[in-house]
Amino acid sequence: MKAFMFPGQGAQRVGMGEGLFEAFPQLVAEADAVLGYSIAQLCLEGPMDRLTRTQFTQPALYVVNALTHLRHIRETGERPDFLLGHSVSEYVALFAAGAVDFASGLSMVARRGALMGEASGGGMAAVIGLDADGIAAAIDRNGLRDVFAANYNTPRQIVVSGKREAVVAAEPLFREAGASHYVVLPVSGAFHTPYMEAARAAFAEHLAGLTFKAPEIPVISNVTARPHEAEQLRERMIEQITAPVRWAESIRYLLAKGVTFADVTELGPAGSAVVKPMVKRTELEAGPLDASLLAREEADAAAVAARIAEPEPETARKAPDETPSPRLNGHASFRFSPENLGSRAFCDAFGLAYPYVAGAMYQGIASVALVERMARAGLLGFFGAGGLPMAEVERAILRLRDVLPEGAPYGINFIAHVNRPHLEDELTDLLIRHGVGIIEASAFMEVTPALVRYRAAGLEDQGGGRIAARNRIIAKVSRPDVAAQFLAPAPERLLSKLLASGAITADEANLLRQVPMADAICVEADSGGHTDQGMPFALIPAVLKVRDEAQARFAKFGPIFVGSGGGIGTPEAAAAVFMLGADFIVTGSVNQCTVEAGTSDAVKDLLEGINVHDTAYAPSGEMFELGAKVQVLKKGLFFPARAEKLVSLYRQHESLDEIDPKLRQQIEERYFRRSFDEVFRDVARSYPASEIERAERSPRHRMGLVFRRYFKDTTTWALAGDLDHKVDFQVHCGPALGAFNQWVEGSELASWRTRHVDVIAARLLEGAADVLGRRLSVMIGGGGRTR
Repeated sequence: MKAFMFPGQGAQRVGMGEGLFEAFPQLVAEADAVLGYSIAQLCLEGPMDRLTRTQFTQPALYVVNALTHLRHIRETGERPDFLLGHSVSEYVALFAAGAVDFASGLSMVARRGALMGEASGGGMAAVIGLDADGIAAAIDRNGLRDVFAANYNTPRQIVVSGKREAVVAAEPLFREAGASHYVVLPVSGAFHTPYMEAARAAFAEHLAGLTFKAPEIPVISNVTARPHEAEQLRERMIEQITAPVRWAESIRYLLAKGVTFADVTELGPAGSAVVKPMVKRTELEAGPLDASLLAREEADAAAVAARIAEPEPETARKAPDETPSPRLNGHASFRFSPENLGSRAFCDAFGLAYPYVAGAMYQGIASVALVERMARAGLLGFFGAGGLPMAEVERAILRLRDVLPEGAPYGINFIAHVNRPHLEDELTDLLIRHGVGIIEASAFMEVTPALVRYRAAGLEDQGGGRIAARNRIIAKVSRPDVAAQFLAPAPERLLSKLLASGAITADEANLLRQVPMADAICVEADSGGHTDQGMPFALIPAVLKVRDEAQARFAKFGPIFVGSGGGIGTPEAAAAVFMLGADFIVTGSVNQCTVEAGTSDAVKDLLEGINVHDTAYAPSGEMFELGAKVQVLKKGLFFPARAEKLVSLYRQHESLDEIDPKLRQQIEERYFRRSFDEVFRDVARSYPASEIERAERSPRHRMGLVFRRYFKDTTTWALAGDLDHKVDFQVHCGPALGAFNQWVEGSELASWRTRHVDVIAARLLEGAADVLGRRLSVMIGGGGRTR
């Protein structure tokens, strides 16, 4: 059983429809004629503030979703058994089912969007963590006459709607009832409530002159959560404006009909994954509707439709299929799904569908596109801010805020700067200014003032000893003692210093004393880039013990989580760390060889062909004086050996002049392709004057600056795909990617050009669930080997 689903408002973004409009010129011309403006220009060029206005959003999504459906049919020939569209996109489903033609459907949507766009004084908020009964109880208990449940997206993610001031004021009431998140949405209408009655009445007049045909494919109604009946189609589409969207029940209906997550195709703006993740969440949180109930409903409907005067005696109804799970050696087989993995509390705390995070890769390799794709799949990705100018980081934040729906999960990497703490302060200022609520703190050996300032800015006393942190920190560590620092309050010495400088207030200092510095710890094992070459099997249990002690200390703060990163490139690796007790997993190297990764095609071509033994350890360009190492690609590259040679010379000599002239010439010609003096003149143009003055006084410092330029250049060449310097590419990578390559060999993911970060996430989680189920079945069943 196959189902096509179409996303509604929230899926729009500037650039959507690229490649579609030229493929369907006649339909685009029809759309322009109906709308009176260029739909292609609006979708491709925006601006975003216009595209997000309801009267423009709804027609734009209708056109893009409809054309996406037509292209999918043209390319695959697939025909669905069911169609389902969220809110406005129910019209796309009706078009796909042949109930309306393209232009008529667009005319309806344009009028609907115009009427709904006129609404003012309304508001909506996404409530996560409460089911329908909990929402209803909170509304009734608090006498919320101006707030209604509007969109039942999943059993525990429901949008409320009503008068704006009432919706905003209701937040503490829903949180008190148990909601983990309450996100006010940027809309001005009380959509899908009685407040839209005027729009409903006007829309009814518009539909009076338009006709619907009987759908050729069942379309699930947002109003009834059952297939549309042809004779009631017009009535239901009018009612839809004021009725709540029963999306979760619609999904449960499809699940009962045999549709699985794998059978669902989401057809919307490229890169969007808005409605399909709701299928998994609904399956986990509620499951399918009762099959016997549906059977009775359908039997009754058939009886009425056939006008049966004297119904036959009711025959015994067959009970739902209760076939037991397969058994091994007399023991039931275990069946896992991705929702069974890790911590559901972690997912709820960070607004995720699954306990899966894509870690940051520096210099924007973890790109805006990567983070956006993760967010739209309900997963958390961190933008790779390390090594980028602050202006570029700010552009990335603004872009993410522009393209992502309100409340979508995303984070920014916050890397330690031991020698340049002012960069940490600048980043903190930027994050606070733009309201970035999640950071990945990496390479820290201790808590720093900048991290404390970031944490302080988001603390809120909720009363009763409960303190909430809006600015959340996931700290990547590879030592239990560093984990302990992040799972303790901010150091008193830093609080005193920040108080004295006025960087934090006395109230903030008091709150900081009552909470840990981090909400979660990512145990970083042997990974690409900076690595302490740790072993997860030793580290995770040790950090879990530290976490448990901190949890007891901060009992009223909320759950503290421990995840695992480094070396995860196969289902077996993911399953292993989940079995160790990890609440979530973090991937890195496998994401660098994807369409979304912000590195060159030349690097991706190299990475696509590596094996587990094709990486090596090289000195860190930022901290080679301290002996720090990074794990890099070695296959076909000279960088690891040349980096080691430069650091060896730095340790042996006090100046560049001490290096043997013949060796010096080789390095200048082969490594830099210019003289040391030319390199230093280039360095002098990019470093602060104080650094250059120090280098003039200290020949060894001058040598360090010159050698450090090689490390910088090798990264630049790799990111740009400069083939003249290919052998010198510095590519941070761990053996997890080699393992991943072997796992997907011969599949559609063998080429990086077909790899997407959210697809990799889904495959790893599904594979891990399968591995755990099979292994536990064999172990409980009496041991033995299994694949």
